[in-house]
Amino acid sequence: MDRQDIENRRADNQVWNGAGDYGLRADFQAFGPEGEADLYFNTVIGLLYRYCDYGKLKPLFNTFQSQSSGAFYGDLFWLGLEGYVFRRAEKDRPVLAQLRRDYAREVTAQPRKGAEREGIQNLRWLWFRRALGERAQEDAWERGVLDDLTFPASCTEQELCTRMEALLHKWFHRARRSVTDRQWAAFAGRDILQKGKKQGGLVRSTALRRLGQSGGGPVEEEGRKFFWQRKLLLRLGSGKTREEVLRSYVENCFGTSMLTPPETAAAEKLLCTGAHQNCRLHFTRGVLPARAVDGQTAWERDAFQAQREKNRAYYQARLVENQHILTQLAQRLQNTILLQSDVSDVRTRAGALRPGLAWRAEALQDGRVFSQRRQNELGDLSVDILLDASASQNQQQEKLSTQAYLIAAALTRCQIPVRVSSFCSVSGCTVLRIFRDYRETGKNDAIFDYVSAGWNRDGLALRAMGWLMEREQADHRLLILLSDANPNDDQKIPRDGFLPGGRDYGGKLGVKDAAAEAGVLRKKGLSPVCIFTGSDRELPNAREIYGRDLVRIPAIGWFADAVGKLIQGKIQLL
Repeated sequence: MDRQDIENRRADNQVWNGAGDYGLRADFQAFGPEGEADLYFNTVIGLLYRYCDYGKLKPLFNTFQSQSSGAFYGDLFWLGLEGYVFRRAEKDRPVLAQLRRDYAREVTAQPRKGAEREGIQNLRWLWFRRALGERAQEDAWERGVLDDLTFPASCTEQELCTRMEALLHKWFHRARRSVTDRQWAAFAGRDILQKGKKQGGLVRSTALRRLGQSGGGPVEEEGRKFFWQRKLLLRLGSGKTREEVLRSYVENCFGTSMLTPPETAAAEKLLCTGAHQNCRLHFTRGVLPARAVDGQTAWERDAFQAQREKNRAYYQARLVENQHILTQLAQRLQNTILLQSDVSDVRTRAGALRPGLAWRAEALQDGRVFSQRRQNELGDLSVDILLDASASQNQQQEKLSTQAYLIAAALTRCQIPVRVSSFCSVSGCTVLRIFRDYRETGKNDAIFDYVSAGWNRDGLALRAMGWLMEREQADHRLLILLSDANPNDDQKIPRDGFLPGGRDYGGKLGVKDAAAEAGVLRKKGLSPVCIFTGSDRELPNAREIYGRDLVRIPAIGWFADAVGKLIQGKIQLL
């Protein structure tokens, strides 16, 4: 188990302790600047669930996703909720006051970001100076914002939302939520405030993670996570149809389609059925269009490029260890292939008689009572590696790209054709990005172009990958997924008949759909197996979807052994 998993579990326990509910799956966790779980703020998150109906606050957090300063608004709202929760809980939990003082001292120990008056770090610094009873010099604007952010302990959930919207409208000139919601609903054809959905497919919120980090101002990393909603909203009224807006935006961010429009339409007609009706597909090799893009899309491309550089730097920083793992894994696979190609005795209808089997000819009418020595043939084997590229993987992009690279490079050394792809979903369009194809043996480095964004419609991704794999000629085909097994998409499952609305794609329904699609692949002989990248709470999902074809890597030192056994078992079955 790596440090990130340990800290995630610690954060879960801190939230659960505050909420008094060990079955809770909170939308938020808080971490410090070094990735450590933050005891005070995770306790606050848990206490919010204890004292409030979080479902009534969630719509306001959801609307922040579609706005350019949404993460900043979320940070600010959490400051107000922190004070509100503290005033509600301080009598029941006397130790909370000391935890708050310790936290406030850590925050105010850093220099004040005075040059960024409206930045979250400046307001946060002033907020916790107030918590210590040591008010710093505040101008009229700062004093007004913080006064309005001090929510009375008697507020209901609706009053908290109303006060926050009034604050944002008064001090930040943000449009009232009803206007924003109507605009987005008009574009998307559905309400973004879907009950029970994760924020942008995230397990952890940028807002809460950023509360423990340096820097300030609205939304340093927001674009990578929420760009697909915000951008499409800003393009309303461009004169294009919704389909054209979506296609254009996806191409500009992920790359042009590798299929012609008629081929894409045919694929969608075949694949986007049942639970995936009204969805779209986009197959790309990541080649960006040559035409000019606006400044915002250019910013998003820059953010993607920055992540790709981080992926490569992560691998190089651990080069010796990674090369050792690669050698181990390649050797293990090579040994398996050699064993499969060994000579063995096979029962046949002609050859050397086996006296111990002679009775079967008369009693069972089985003429295979002879034996011949034959060379075993593995046959043509091709392997597909598919990475979950949804925003829930945001905190481990470097690790996943390295793991995919190691598997692909080991298979390449064994001269096994391998294709590496990723999938995510953007406003109902599932994007499959191919980094390297079967015959592109010199393009393993392209795997480090992996970045995460959007949602994940696992069932449609599995169905689409099956379609891609069946287009290739091979005796045996193996599909390896790196996934947290947590299907979650903003495009609803349509209801039967002509009933309005639909059901959320996520939770038990999403897992059931993904499991059904994995079963279809098994029947076709495509052998899907999963390298699990999630936490303990998603593990039951992974087991339901992939059954025994599942491995969890506790630490990188176990990588070659765990992955080697998984692939080895599949090759032996072939």
